[in-house]
Amino acid sequence: MKQSKVIKMFLSTAMLVSAASALAIGTASAADDQSAVLTSAAQVKATASKVKAGNTALTIDGSKVTVRTIQTGQTTLYALRDVANALGATVKSGNPDLIVTDAAGQHTLTLKADSKNYLLDGTSHQFTITPVKSDGTLYVELKAVIEGLGGEILTGSQEIFSVARLSGQFANPRFHPNGNVIVNKEDGNVSVLLQLNVHGGYSAITSEDNAVGAVISPDGRTGAFTDESGKLFLIDMASGYAGPLSKDTSVKTDLTWSADGKNIYFIQGDKQEKIAYINVDTGKITEVLADKVENKSEVQVSADGKKLVYFVNITGKADNDKDSTEESLQIDYSKAGTQVFSLDLTASEAAAVQWTKDADNKLYLSLLPDGKVVYISADPEGIVSNNVLKVISADGAKTADLAADIDVIQSRLLHGKLIVVGTIGDGLYKVYEISSTGIKKELYSSQAEITEAAVSSSGTVALIADGKVVLVQDGKVTSLTQ
Repeated sequence: MKQSKVIKMFLSTAMLVSAASALAIGTASAADDQSAVLTSAAQVKATASKVKAGNTALTIDGSKVTVRTIQTGQTTLYALRDVANALGATVKSGNPDLIVTDAAGQHTLTLKADSKNYLLDGTSHQFTITPVKSDGTLYVELKAVIEGLGGEILTGSQEIFSVARLSGQFANPRFHPNGNVIVNKEDGNVSVLLQLNVHGGYSAITSEDNAVGAVISPDGRTGAFTDESGKLFLIDMASGYAGPLSKDTSVKTDLTWSADGKNIYFIQGDKQEKIAYINVDTGKITEVLADKVENKSEVQVSADGKKLVYFVNITGKADNDKDSTEESLQIDYSKAGTQVFSLDLTASEAAAVQWTKDADNKLYLSLLPDGKVVYISADPEGIVSNNVLKVISADGAKTADLAADIDVIQSRLLHGKLIVVGTIGDGLYKVYEISSTGIKKELYSSQAEITEAAVSSSGTVALIADGKVVLVQDGKVTSLTQ
C-alpha cells in the first residue's frame, strides 16, 4: 500500500502588486506637529459627519450575510470586522494598526484608519479610498480586502468566494458522491486531480501521474489506474490514498467498471489481443476473450453483465510473393478501419461477432440499457461534414443514424443516460440527453466551446467550456474555475 501525494492549495491567485508610497517624515517644530494632529482629527470628524450609514447583503460561499456599510461620495465602504467575520478571518489590534489574517493563515493585511497605505503579506499597497472610522467601526474598500485575503468577487455581482477560484485548463469532469466535481488540471508539466465545490473551493486529490487519469467507479468513491509496470491500483477519491489491487504486470488498457462496481474490465496484452476482468474484492483476474485478434479498445459491459461490446482497429492486410520480396509487397486496405464487435458473456464458448463493416472512423462506444450500441461516426473522406451519432440495434442486425443534425463532439453513457455534446447550424455548442430512439432533450446551450460534459445521478451537469469548469444546477450556471 502507498500514500499518493496530496497537494495542499497550490497555485494561489496572483495578487496585483503596486509600488509602496513613502510617507514623508517632516522636521517641523513640536507646535507644527500638534497643529497637524489637530487638523487631521478635524478632517476625520468632518468626513465622518458626511457619511451615510446602511447595510448591504452579500453572498459569501453561497450564504447570505449582512454587512454594515457607509456611503462616502459615490463610494461604498464596508465594515472591516463584518467582512472578516464572514470570511472566517481574524482581526487583531496592533496599536495603531489593525492586523487581519485569513482563515487559512496564508495572508496578512495590516492597515490603519485615515491612511491609504497598507501592508499585504509584508508588501506595501494603497487603497483607492482612504479607510474611514465611523462610530468606532473601520470601513474599507471591499475588493481590496477580499482579494488581499485570497478571495474573489465575481464580476458584476455581490457574490464572493472566500478562496479565489483556480485558473487554468481543465479536463475530464465527473462527480463525487458529495456533489463536488472531480477534474484534471493540466497546465505545464504538472497534472493534478482535483475536487471542486459549488462555492469555488478546491482540494487536490493527487498529483501522481498515473492516478490523475483514474477511471472512477459507478458510486464515485474509487478510482482505478495502472502504473508503468502494468500493476492495477485503486485510489480513494476522498483521501487520495492509493494501493495495489494485483501484482499482475500484464499490459492493461481501457479500464471499465462493471455497473455493480465489483469488477473492472480491461483490454489485456502487449498487442491488446485479450479481454479480461479483475475482481475488486479478491484481485483475481478472469480471462473473457483470447481470440488473438489484435488492437481491441473501448470495452463496454452491459448493466446486467451479460453482454460485452468493443472496438477492433483492423489494419491493412499484407500480401507478397513466396520470396517475400519488398517489390512484391502489397497491402490491402479495403477492409481496414475501426469496427464494432459483440460478445455474449452468458455462453461458455461464444465467439465474438462483428457488427459493423463500414470504413468510417468510430469513436466513443456506448452500450445502452436496452442493448443498443451507440458510437460517433466520422467520415474519413470528409463527404459528410458532421460527426454523426450512429445506433446499432440490440441484435446487431441494423445500423442507423441516431442524430445526424448534430456535429457530435462527445458521447458518454452516464447513469443509464446518453449525454451528447455537439454543435448545430446556429453555431451554438449544446449538451443533450438523447434516448435510444433519437429523442433529444437539451440540457445546456452556450457560445463558449464545450468539449466535455458529465451528468450526476441527480441531473446536475458539469462542463468543460473554453477550458473552464462550469456547473449547471437547478437552472443556475456557476463557473467553478476562472
